[in-house]
Amino acid sequence: MRVTLKRRQIRRWLVLSGSFLLYAPILVKAGEVKRLTLSEAVHLALDQNRALKIAHYKVRENEAKKAEERSAYFPQLTNQSNALHITELQDIVVPTGGFGIAAGTPIPPANTIIREGQNSLYSSGTMLAQPLSQLLRVHQANLAAAAEVAGSEDELKKVENDIAVEVHTLYYAILAATLEKRAAEQQVTFATESLRESEEGVQKGSALEVAAISGRADLLQSQQAVLTVNLQLADLNTELNHLLGLPLETQLQLDPAVSTEFHTLSIEEYEKLAVEQSPEVRTAEQTVRKAKAGVAAEKTTYIPDITAYARHSYQDGVPFFVHNFGTFGIHLEYDIFDFGKRRAVIHEREAQLSQAEENLERLKEEVAVAVERSYNKVERTRNMVDVARQIVKLRQESERLATEQAARGELLPAALRQATAASYKAQAELLQASLAYSLAYAELERSVGRTPGLQP
Repeated sequence: MRVTLKRRQIRRWLVLSGSFLLYAPILVKAGEVKRLTLSEAVHLALDQNRALKIAHYKVRENEAKKAEERSAYFPQLTNQSNALHITELQDIVVPTGGFGIAAGTPIPPANTIIREGQNSLYSSGTMLAQPLSQLLRVHQANLAAAAEVAGSEDELKKVENDIAVEVHTLYYAILAATLEKRAAEQQVTFATESLRESEEGVQKGSALEVAAISGRADLLQSQQAVLTVNLQLADLNTELNHLLGLPLETQLQLDPAVSTEFHTLSIEEYEKLAVEQSPEVRTAEQTVRKAKAGVAAEKTTYIPDITAYARHSYQDGVPFFVHNFGTFGIHLEYDIFDFGKRRAVIHEREAQLSQAEENLERLKEEVAVAVERSYNKVERTRNMVDVARQIVKLRQESERLATEQAARGELLPAALRQATAASYKAQAELLQASLAYSLAYAELERSVGRTPGLQP
């Protein structure tokens, strides 16, 4: 009697603990439920992801820099004004008779002091200056700025591709974990049924106590597997919400209908597309253009800076000058000797150009390797999907036969539960294989410069 009571208490504790483990996530405050397809998730991430917004702002920044460099082509209108106070002025002293003597009277008749200007001096000049020889340098600066804009746009494309692949990864991981949870719940049901049969066998004397202990351990392990999957799902849901720019507590309901029908090209066609469209390669090409412009710009420093200008000036307080007058001319400035500074800077720019060209070739080789690796992964995962489909068919047939045998009383319910759990597990493995195939194709699309989930 004591043994039976003890077993009942243990069984009740297992059921209660299992219920807590299975439904623990429900105790968390539920957020908004949002239904998403894979394509909708990709578009949502591209619209709301903060890293992508930062990349967009970087493009705007470089476009503003390019507009700044372009303005150097045109004349500049500047004004310079001054207000001065002079403590001492130079006087002109004309001595007595300095201009001679007329009719016995000296001119001037006494020492005369003539004041030069005023102690307070005001001047203002407005000048229009047009650079001439500097336009060669300005042109190279504009080429470099254009390369910066194009490079930031390529970087934006790279961020888009990376985010799209990350959306695919999390989306598929959630789908796979959801099916794993169903399989684990089936295993809990199977373990519960096995424990019940073992305990009944112990009571009838047809089974040993060790069978019941083993059944309890199997049940706890199954419940632990459910809890682990629930925690994994919660983490994946939070990560995907963050990636999509949604509130972290949003509950996502994902569409499991993920297409695995893809039109693939040959490896040679993919490698050609990668060289032409890969954001990494295109960014490296823009870096080479920028470096070339830097070399050409530094070489123009050997040319004198020649500027044409016209200026209107106003002054008040300077002697012998009218209040308003104009000047125009050409200004030339040239560093005659700088102890090799210009030559050293040119060598520095040439070294940067060599680095950029070498980096471009390196990236082309790495992109080719990435394309081949992704292409091979697509082929392998496609074969895995075919094998997994065959396993699902066999497991479903086994489950069908087990159901018929259980209906005729030829099979224990626990065995039927086991066959059902095996069928769920096979379906989960098929989904995982299908998702791995889809993810491999998404990575292949990224390696050739396309955004996964946006192509038809």
